[in-house]
Amino acid sequence: MSDAIQQPPFGWVPPDERTYTVNKEVERVMQDMPLLSAAGTDIAGTGAGQIALLYKMLEKAYGEKAYPILRQLIGDCVSFGWMKGVALTMAVDIFLKGDAEEFPEKMPATEWIYFTSRVLVGKGRLGRGDGSVGAWAAQAVKDHGILFRQPYDGVDLTSYSGDRAKDWGYRGPSNADALEQIADEHPIQQTALVNTYEQARDAIFNGYPVPVCSNQGFTAKRDNDGFCRPSGSWSHCMCFIAADDSFGRPGLLCDNSSWGATYFSGPKRHEQPDGTFWVDADTCNKMLRQNDSFAVSGFKGFPKRNIDWSIW
Repeated sequence: MSDAIQQPPFGWVPPDERTYTVNKEVERVMQDMPLLSAAGTDIAGTGAGQIALLYKMLEKAYGEKAYPILRQLIGDCVSFGWMKGVALTMAVDIFLKGDAEEFPEKMPATEWIYFTSRVLVGKGRLGRGDGSVGAWAAQAVKDHGILFRQPYDGVDLTSYSGDRAKDWGYRGPSNADALEQIADEHPIQQTALVNTYEQARDAIFNGYPVPVCSNQGFTAKRDNDGFCRPSGSWSHCMCFIAADDSFGRPGLLCDNSSWGATYFSGPKRHEQPDGTFWVDADTCNKMLRQNDSFAVSGFKGFPKRNIDWSIW
């Protein structure tokens, strides 16, 4: 059965859903999350009329394996969206340093992000059901770091496992303390809430990807310009990985590769990867105004950066 036929899972829990205890936990986490408009004042407006293709840096770092299709098997989409945001952040930071030797050979492991967001930050408040909150993942990658798709003592994370994600999302790994000591060596330094298209555009232009959580759904067929039409409702997390504000239809490129390589079909632009589609600016605003999407930085803060996008 092809990817396009199978019913894909979701997994985003909106901050205002489920129980009041979830609301209070999200509210507590959000107190430590500045708005990008406040945290990155130097970058405001820098992406206007520009093109920025973050995925090109990831392709350069990982080569042909830049976009392995690790299709989610349970409702752990938040960990997939944040995995891509973290990988892009590392790729940009190391590219700007000019030291490709520092780049890890493997992608971040989604199961670890799922566990740390649900159990260590969310305190298990979602019980046995699938799903997580974007704000929890934003806090988790800062406070509990990243593991990669490789073997560790007591667990082999080389391959994605839906069963492992399900188990870790409920009670965590048996050797969580030992793994966290390793993950602490790879923290994300800063995240900031993004709630407008312009903020996301400017963040991406300066090398900061935006994992996006919303209930906006889309058709599976890209139009002639590579855009998918808004349609239906998805409780889902994806990642904005490119911006094109110079085109007649300004928009952001949305990575939803956790649903496989062939779920989306139709024309592409800028050699975009499989599993991606462009989103019009107005629809981006609707998604971001749900207040659970964040720019990701390897620095303390969001400094303006001079990236020569013309070479891509």
